[in-house]
Amino acid sequence: MKRSNYIIYLKLITFLFIINSTSCDDMNSIHEDYLQGEQVYAGKLDTLEVRPGYYRAQLEGQTQFLGNSNQIIIEYEDQVNVYEINEENIYDGIYSMILPDLEEKSYEFTVTTQDEIGNLSVSQVVAGNVVGDVFLSDQDPREIIDFTSEVDGTYANFFGNAQSENVIFTTISYENEFDEITVDTLFFEQNRKKLILFKPNGNLTTTSVVQSGLNGIDSLALAPLSYNMPDVPYSQLNKNYMRLVNMPSDNPGNFNGANPNEYLFDGDTSWNGDDTFTYNSGPNSLPHHFTVDLGVKTNLRRIDLNMIDAAIDASSNATHVQIWGRDNILFAETDASDENLFINAGWVLLHEEEITNTFEGMASLSIAPLSSLKRFIRVRTTGSVGNQEVKFTELTFYGEDTEPINLDKSLHSLQNMPSDNPGTSYGGNPENHLFDNNNFYSGDSYSYHSGENAIPGHFTIDLGVSTYLSKIDIDFRPTWSFSGNTPNELEIWGREDLIDAETLPIFESDGNSVISEPVSAASFEDAGWVLIHTESFDGSNISDIELNFSSEQKSRYVRVRYTSTVGESACQFIEMEFNGFGSFPIN
Repeated sequence: MKRSNYIIYLKLITFLFIINSTSCDDMNSIHEDYLQGEQVYAGKLDTLEVRPGYYRAQLEGQTQFLGNSNQIIIEYEDQVNVYEINEENIYDGIYSMILPDLEEKSYEFTVTTQDEIGNLSVSQVVAGNVVGDVFLSDQDPREIIDFTSEVDGTYANFFGNAQSENVIFTTISYENEFDEITVDTLFFEQNRKKLILFKPNGNLTTTSVVQSGLNGIDSLALAPLSYNMPDVPYSQLNKNYMRLVNMPSDNPGNFNGANPNEYLFDGDTSWNGDDTFTYNSGPNSLPHHFTVDLGVKTNLRRIDLNMIDAAIDASSNATHVQIWGRDNILFAETDASDENLFINAGWVLLHEEEITNTFEGMASLSIAPLSSLKRFIRVRTTGSVGNQEVKFTELTFYGEDTEPINLDKSLHSLQNMPSDNPGTSYGGNPENHLFDNNNFYSGDSYSYHSGENAIPGHFTIDLGVSTYLSKIDIDFRPTWSFSGNTPNELEIWGREDLIDAETLPIFESDGNSVISEPVSAASFEDAGWVLIHTESFDGSNISDIELNFSSEQKSRYVRVRYTSTVGESACQFIEMEFNGFGSFPIN
């Protein structure tokens, strides 16, 4: 019992000794720290971030706890760099600096700040990465899916951002109709871009620009991509075919000496202050309209309105226009420039637009395709910059499915020049029946009949208008009746007037009498006739024919010359119809 108490007593003495020794050590430690001085830390940057760049990085940190620190120490790998903290590095409470000349990889940067007396902040470690050529080679540019022609124009359609998440924008450069380069920008959230006045089948180049990683500091251009832009379904209409109709309610546009009939379709869009070369509606003339004969039938798709460049004088530039159309102008006149009157007179509103942007004074209006072709166009202006008058320097029209116009047969007549074969053999009366819209054969008296032994021969037609002839439909005597008088070859000649236009036969003597030779093609040329078209065919198996050609000769008078027939004796025609581009009335 005594031995047990002794052991317990020794354990208690040992425990108290250990406690006493430990307490003395702690007290000595506290006194030692106090005797050496209190540790002072410099102010530091807060919420550090490393933003990636192209072979560089940007360190950023908030400055609310920076205090008097004026230097920053950056340590990474075996590098230690010290930088001054200046006011120009701080913006809106954020300090930023560039870490240059870094390799493309991930880093851990140890960041410490130091104040004016040498105190250091608590060091912080922040991770970041740097991008380079390997990163660039892995980036996909935004690509064009296709081009689409829509109601309001042609669009370039792009793939979305799923495969190009680092692309922030894409520049688009393309050739335009003026042989210049148009530059536009497709931003991250956009998927399509309208091409303005682009050159059909021209070149388009895209250059995508990527950010140097998430929250990166650099914008890096990827390799450009090239595309061929599409053709357009429409084409520019020939201005040689156009004219102002000058209907009674039209504003003729000739104020202040303007001469739109001569200059509105001449291809010159310039203006040097001389109203002679413009369409000028005159003051206090809004709303007003004027009517254009396109000289063709077309599905109108676009109109370019050239006005005065805003840098010179924009006061007379249109700000609101309407485009109306009709296929003819029978009962088309209106008492005033009023929409309801237009509708009641059969005009169709093709397009209406507020003009807010122009390209060097030109507004280009895209028109939705219609189901019917139009020939006559009314341009109605209801507003201008100065709200007083409108000036146009040039009009350009574009259309698709364009066709020549049918010339009015009621204006046609036979000229019966001295060398013409009048076609009155066997009681024929071609003047009354060749253009009467009746192609049924009712006997020789209802046709043009040359008579026997009359090959070659010709006759002259006054169309009653001038045109660029493009098609002639001819009906012959039907094969069930007789095909011997059907021609095998025809020549079509044209000219604008008949001054010195007569051709005389060649007279030769055989010693006993004077023989008259048929008029030759050479004599036609000598008299100023222009050969428009020649066509050979087998007349023995046809009752009608359509001659299609493209004439650059503006003609009012047409000579039809038959040089060969099936029976090689006579030539016969039942009905003729002429089509051309443009129809210019005779003054």
